[in-house]
This record gives sequence, structure tokens and C-alpha cells, in this order.
Amino acid sequence: MDINQLKSFVTVAHQGNLTQAAERLFLSQPAVSAQIKAIESDLGTPLFHRTSNGMTLTRAGEVFLPEAEALLQHKHKLEQFAKTLAQDYTEETQLGIIHPVDSVKLAELTALINRTAPNTRLHIQYGMSGEILSRIQNKTLHGGFFLGNINQRGICSLFLQNLSYSLICPKGEEAAIRADPKSLENYTWIEMSGVSGSSKHLQQFWRANRLSPKRQILCDYPQAILDLVIHGIGVAMVPSNKADAAILDGRPLSVLEEYRQTMPMHFIYAGEYEDNPDLQLLKQSVEEIWQLAPV
Repeated sequence: MDINQLKSFVTVAHQGNLTQAAERLFLSQPAVSAQIKAIESDLGTPLFHRTSNGMTLTRAGEVFLPEAEALLQHKHKLEQFAKTLAQDYTEETQLGIIHPVDSVKLAELTALINRTAPNTRLHIQYGMSGEILSRIQNKTLHGGFFLGNINQRGICSLFLQNLSYSLICPKGEEAAIRADPKSLENYTWIEMSGVSGSSKHLQQFWRANRLSPKRQILCDYPQAILDLVIHGIGVAMVPSNKADAAILDGRPLSVLEEYRQTMPMHFIYAGEYEDNPDLQLLKQSVEEIWQLAPV
């Protein structure tokens, strides 16, 4: 049994799917399958139930998983320690952010990290929620923000706050929409792509309001979504603070208050890196800025 076999086992356990695990590991599916079979042969017992819907852990697999995770966590700590031995070593903390994060809180968070760890270089990466999750799973981020609920094995989360989202339309069209809510189906809906948390929530909003929009535009640049609505291209669901700020700036758009929604925002990270000093720095700083009780 070697470390690569353990990585394959843990990744399959987290993904619940051999194909997805192979993609995550940058290996072929047969290679991952062979590594799983090698571990099962060494242990003398199956670790997975193989079904048409994926792979689930056997009782032995459930018992073995935390031990494998602990070993990989220790390996990661050794790798981090080894890096510090280099003469030109610079600590770099990787943080993933999404556009709904309040800019004031982000500035406060950055300032706190700089004060707490002045010798650490902070690398802030922007992405959508699905992209942030993928980078954390690929170990290219220590932690990041995520919009929506998350139930992913191996991923831990801290609830930060509920964010308000507003349905916006070009100024002057709100009365017609209120008179005939079903007319929303005839508007072009401007939305972020499927890896964003807001896109998943929008699908739920359509179902709840029995809407079947005939046309959508995908736009992953938040400011452009506001601009497109302002120029009469369509309607969109955007963070309420962004909509309110645009109206205060005199931009010609309207908010349909009766459709206001809330979505939870979390700070997420890989449980495997629980003891990583960069992750601990991010967690403690996030807890302080969002005034969370330490877990």
C-alpha cells in the first residue's frame, strides 16, 4: 500500500464516482480502479460497494477513511515543513473569493491577515462558487467563500451570513411585470453560468414561481449583468447591495422587492488540511471579521 493508492481511495470516497475521482487526480479511470483494488487486496476486504449510480463505502471503508485522511494530512504537514527549509521560502496563503463578498469586509479581512502574519504573502483568487470548490479539492486554495449550501464529503464549512438577492428590471418596466408576473417568461434572463451558486438558486426560483424563461444570456462578469439590465436587455437576480448601490448612483433600473431572495454564504476548506497554518490563519481571520464564535 502506497501514498498514491491512499490518495485514490480518499478521492473516490469523497467523490462517490470513479470517473470524477480520476479527473480530480489527473489519472485514467483504469489506473484509479487498479489502485483501489490493490488496497482492497492488501486489506483483504472490499472498501466500496460498486453500483450503477457510483461507489459508496462499505463498513470497512467507513472505518478506514478517517485513518487514510489522517495519514494524508500528516504527509501534507511534512511537505509544508520541508518547504520552510528552503532559504528563499516565502509563505503564501491562497484565498478564493466570490463577487457577493462585501468589499468592506474583504478589505478588513485582508488588513487583519497582513497584521497577523506580516511575513505571509496573501494570494486572492476570484472565481464562482463551483470554481472555488474545485480549486480547494485540487489543493490550489487553502480556503474560500461559497454561495449556497454544500454537502460534499471531505469539505468543511463555516456559515457566515445570509445574503439578500433582488430581481432587477429596466426602470419603468416594473409596473407591467407586477400586473402580469407570468410576463417574466418573455424577458431575457441574464444569469451567471452553472458553476455559480446564484445560478443554482435561480433555477429553484423559476421552479417555485412556475416560470419557464424562453431565453437566457450567460454572463460571468457581475458588473456587466447590471449594465445589460440598465440598457434594457433583460432582467436578472443580483446581490441586493449591488442593486441598491446602482440605484443610489442614479442608474436606470428598478428592484422588484416582492421577489427578494436570501442565500447562505459559507467559508469552505478541505478537512484534510484542518491543521494547515495557512488555513488556520484564514479561518481565524474570517471568524473575527464575521464575528463568529470559534468552533
